[in-house]
Amino acid sequence: MCFVYNSLSIINSSRHSCKYRCRKYANGTLSEGDCCDTAKTIVVNIIIDSRSESSSVLAEAGAASTQAHSNLNACCLKQTNTLKMDVYTYEKSFLERLKEAEAVLSWDNAPMPASQVRSEWKAYVELKIEPAGWQAMWKIPRVICEDLKLRYPTIVFGYVEQVIFDELKAVFTVTAVQDQDVHLPESNEVSLIELWPTLQQENSALNVDTTAECIDRLRFFYAHVWMPWDKDYDDDRDWVQMHLQARIQLACDLRKNRLPRPLALHMRTLLMEARYIQQRLEYLELDMSDAEDESDDEAVELNDNATDPPRKQPKTGGSPKANNLNKSMLPVTDLMCLHLRLAIIRSEFEILENPEMRRAYSELQSNVLKRHLLQRSPGRLNQLTEHVEHTNMCHLVTVPGELQTQIALLTLAEKLVKPHTKVQLGNTLQDVLSISQANDDILISPGQHTIKFLEHLNDNGSIKGLIEAESVIAPKQDLTKLPLICSSDEDSTLLVVDGDYTLSQLVLDCRHVRRGILLRYGTLTLRSCRLLGDGRSSTQEAIVCMPQARLELKDCLLENFAIGISMRADTSAQLSNVCIQKCNTGLELLDQTTKLKMLDNNCNFHTCKLGILADGIALPNGSEKTLALKHFSELQRYNESNWLGNCSFNNCLRNVRVFNESEQLLAKRTHQNLLLEELDGENKENIN
Repeated sequence: MCFVYNSLSIINSSRHSCKYRCRKYANGTLSEGDCCDTAKTIVVNIIIDSRSESSSVLAEAGAASTQAHSNLNACCLKQTNTLKMDVYTYEKSFLERLKEAEAVLSWDNAPMPASQVRSEWKAYVELKIEPAGWQAMWKIPRVICEDLKLRYPTIVFGYVEQVIFDELKAVFTVTAVQDQDVHLPESNEVSLIELWPTLQQENSALNVDTTAECIDRLRFFYAHVWMPWDKDYDDDRDWVQMHLQARIQLACDLRKNRLPRPLALHMRTLLMEARYIQQRLEYLELDMSDAEDESDDEAVELNDNATDPPRKQPKTGGSPKANNLNKSMLPVTDLMCLHLRLAIIRSEFEILENPEMRRAYSELQSNVLKRHLLQRSPGRLNQLTEHVEHTNMCHLVTVPGELQTQIALLTLAEKLVKPHTKVQLGNTLQDVLSISQANDDILISPGQHTIKFLEHLNDNGSIKGLIEAESVIAPKQDLTKLPLICSSDEDSTLLVVDGDYTLSQLVLDCRHVRRGILLRYGTLTLRSCRLLGDGRSSTQEAIVCMPQARLELKDCLLENFAIGISMRADTSAQLSNVCIQKCNTGLELLDQTTKLKMLDNNCNFHTCKLGILADGIALPNGSEKTLALKHFSELQRYNESNWLGNCSFNNCLRNVRVFNESEQLLAKRTHQNLLLEELDGENKENIN
């Protein structure tokens, strides 16, 4: 953990007492304990009121605090490390959520248009939230992590310097981060719903209970009820009457697993993508606005200096500000694409938002499955709801090609099909995945297979490429000649696995998704597979293992990801001849309960910024925040029973990095909740 304290020159206002006490500490006339008390006052109790402080006083305070800056960091760090933070969390029913929203949006029984909804929330927040001084965790949004090249999720600790009620935002000052390599602006303007107030507060006089309750209501509304397109509704329509109860009911049904699994996962995917697009749009539009402002400032400056002799500018150069404006025009195409995609999501979601249309959608999916089962076992329509013996089935999917090529693929498939197994030719991999049953095998030809899969892979099935295993991981191989699975658009996850499943001799193209494989439960086996990332994103993950999941990799290659393999608490992995290369972090061990076994000493981390990251380790020297190691054998000493085998590191900036358990910002339960929050909302398992 590293403290990043604001100097008083950056804070918009300060108390005279703080200014003079900082000066005394810098001169050695103030004790360390007094300085810590002063730091608490600086961090917690400052009330922003720029009108009460002149610029000269602020400048003087800044100069005094800069001199004492490093000493303040040291003594305040000692006090914060003694306590891990926990945050306010709530479990509420549908009726509670509905009553809370109605209490905010009741307008004397008059119709409330969509344009008025935000104003009502502003008024409510202004009554309930403390204006400044309370401490919180900031869970940095994915879009900001991507822009700042941070891993996701990144959670930092700090305090609210000022609440901007009119924008439902806050000026948040970062005071502590988990990773000292994380460099953030000290003062940030963040959305209130991104903040999680902590149970422990330096200033007990603040009404943080009410503040946390208000933010929880606000977060639920804007995360689950309000849609990005709602602001475009006509003012002659009663938004509350049309949408409030139905949206809250839908959110609760999704959370309680009351919808059919394919439908629930489809709607979650739409919602997650829509909210990500909304954040991306706001971020791009803000960047473009800033660039335009800089251009206007430059124009004013040029006019003021009109008497100066003109200077010739290079055609492709110009001033840095002018270049910024040119760069800002590049996202225009991205804005158009994002708006178009959001419009498509809106049209689809507005249909599924209607309970009758959801029922029709589910019936359509059910009829498709029934027709498929009839094709597999004619005459068994009346037995569809009864337990019947499953007939082993192998699906064969090929891309269009010459007759001789297809014959060669069938000859190869003949060697791979199990005895007494029926074979069915499929049109596309997408179609086959939507109808496959337990224990079904899928064989796919070389070529690109595009999917938008909305179900989970489980039930001992498999997908296998019709190609020699060595060809998949061979260097400089032409991808068009390999069995390649990719997403039809920017889905959040390419494949979701929630049971025993096997993938072999495949290329998983993850360049257009944020995550390659999400392993929720069961055992996933990968043999001779290659996973490709985009090499640019700081948040993209190849494989994420959730608690109780087991991963087996043999002869596999993972390259160009932010994180190769992420292992959460109570997960296990067995690796053999696995190469992880060109990743920011090759392997994450996020808890001591993870079990890792690397067989035959032939696993390799190549050209990664960090080979292995181990978090939450109890280091013997409690004062150590992080520990850098050169060999995996050195890491094993901290968990000899769970981390077995060995590996090699080639051309990695850091081989192994260990984070001290005592230096974690969050309590373990809170850390797990915030870490899993997005995954649970995105691809939560539904039990019918």
